[in-house]
Formats: sequence, structure tokens, C-alpha cells
Amino acid sequence: MRNDRAKMAMKNRKFKIHILQWTIQPGQVDRNLRKAESLLDRSNPDKDDLILLPEMFSSGFYYSDLKGMAGESDRVLAWMSGLASSRSVAMVGSLPMSDNRGVVNSMVMLDEEGRTVGSYDKVHLFPLAGEVEAFSEGTRLVAVDWKGLRVGLLICFDLRFPEAARKLCLEGAQLILVSAQWPAARVDHFRDLVRVRAMENQLVVAATNSCGEDGSGLVLGGRSLVTGPSGEVLGELNEGEGALAVEFDPEKTLKVRRDFPVLSLRRPEVYE
Repeated sequence: MRNDRAKMAMKNRKFKIHILQWTIQPGQVDRNLRKAESLLDRSNPDKDDLILLPEMFSSGFYYSDLKGMAGESDRVLAWMSGLASSRSVAMVGSLPMSDNRGVVNSMVMLDEEGRTVGSYDKVHLFPLAGEVEAFSEGTRLVAVDWKGLRVGLLICFDLRFPEAARKLCLEGAQLILVSAQWPAARVDHFRDLVRVRAMENQLVVAATNSCGEDGSGLVLGGRSLVTGPSGEVLGELNEGEGALAVEFDPEKTLKVRRDFPVLSLRRPEVYE
């Protein structure tokens, strides 16, 4: 892991994450973008803050015209870029995009100048919601460097696979961002998995979820949260629309790892 570099880069540096949670309107791209702007105004981020948007934030899982929604991706990315650069904030969120394999559920991160610093295509597709038939699966996990911080990207169902978060941790991540559309019926699983992934990897996990009815009768659970490296909840939303701002200090993550060095006690030779 890259602890030495991380220590130097992040000494005395704090970061603030703004989570936006709303009822995504299926297929209504402009309406969803306006809602995100409204919540961003409410959260009022400072320069160099990070904004986290839900899974498929621009359109929802609008299966009746998923290719059409993916065709809007250039416009949505231009919107993200313009908002990021005009407010000098980083932005992260998942949206449908097209590539040579078909439509992918891609989580994109842009820096405060509106430049794309990384993207991640969802690796674990959820079969019970029809994702396997509608999307092409991603083939690799992704961590990016942003302002001296190593940031891992995951999407929704990925949370159920501990290997994914562990791989990002071993690649130096001290923060994992999660975009989700998690059902209300299992929202306790969402909250527990976020806490456990943070605790077992001794890092910060920020996870945003949608809320309300998704257009198909499914109710999404909200309860977006940010969890610290010991599994402590640093901030959490309820089941309704809202914005949450949470500040964290990466040095505290390093301190947890020094004081309780469980990661250094791993024995990978017996795990395979």
C-alpha cells in the first residue's frame, strides 16, 4: 500500500463530501439535473469539496429507452463538467453510457476544473432487477488519485462483494465512494454493508442512495451515509430527499491503521 506517499500528501488536509439524495424521475434527464442543482445550492459547497450523486442519477433505470438515455451521456457529462468548474468542486456519479460492448453503468469522477479523472463500469450487475440483460458488465475495479487522496469507486450491488472493497484498499484507497439505488426493503443491509466495508478496510466510505418510488413500483430507501475507518457513522440522511455535508481527516484513517494494524496481519497465502 501507498501509506508513505499518502502521509506526506495529506498531512493537515481535511476533505468535505456533499451527498445528494433525491427521487430520480425515470427518463427525465433535465428534471433530474435541475433537482441535483437545487440540492447542491442547499448544500452550498466550498471550493475543492466533493459532490457525490446517486446511481443512474440522470435517468434512473429507464429500461424502455436505456439506449436513448445513454445517448444523453455527453450532455450530462458536459453538465457535470460545467457545474464542477463553475463551483470549483469535484463531482462523482453513475449514469448510463454506451461503448463498443453496449450500455454500461459508469461512475465518472471529475475534478474541480471539470476534467474527468477516472471512470468505473459496474462490475457486479444485479440479476433480480434485469441489469444482466440490459447492461454490459465492467471488467476491472478503479481507484483514482485526487488531491493526494486515493479514491476507490463502487456502485450499489458491489457492496455485497467484500473482495472489491479490499482490492481497492490494497491499492491504497483511503476513501471509497458508492453510488446506489438500494431498495427500502433492504436498506438496513445497505447501511450495514457500508459500515462493515469501512471497518474491515479501515477507510472512509461515502455512499449515496436514491429515495422514493422509482416508477416501477419499487421504493428506494435513502439513508445515504458517510462512515469512518472504525465503522462510526459520521453523517446520515433519512428516507427523504436531502443533502448531507461531512468533513473527514485522512490523517485519522492513518492513525486508526497505526493503532490497530489489522491490515498488516493479513495472510493472503492461506486465502486462496
